[in-house]
Amino acid sequence: MTTFRSLRYLVLVAAMLLGVPWDVQPRNRRSYCREVALEEREEVANVIFTGTVLKLYRSQTDIYRGSIRVKRVIKGDSNLAENTIIVDGFGDPRICFSDVRERDTRIFLVSQLHGGHLRLNSSVIRLSLRSLNKAISAVRGKTFKTTVIS
Repeated sequence: MTTFRSLRYLVLVAAMLLGVPWDVQPRNRRSYCREVALEEREEVANVIFTGTVLKLYRSQTDIYRGSIRVKRVIKGDSNLAENTIIVDGFGDPRICFSDVRERDTRIFLVSQLHGGHLRLNSSVIRLSLRSLNKAISAVRGKTFKTTVIS
């Protein structure tokens, strides 16, 4: 009896050290995601902005909300700039890249719902100069041109 308990304890400790989840099924969304072009995603979004995730509010489901400090508004109400807002829909399994961590700075494409609530409707985009210029070009309806430095 004691051998069985110590073996079970040893397996539990080994699993914890290796990071094996016991009760959580892995969410491999990339296997069935179809990434849509940024121009198409921009047309669906009411508001597009850059911002930093300040705090995440997780619930019992996979979908959670986050408090975002808006830096720059690319499309939508420019009064959101330099404000802190709540965005719902992070972790949504129907959106390919919808998981964020605190202190992440990203480009967010959201829809404004009834009552002014904002909900993520597309994958979050890593913030870089190239991705920012591409998002701005999509909002303005222009084709994004890359420049080659020689």
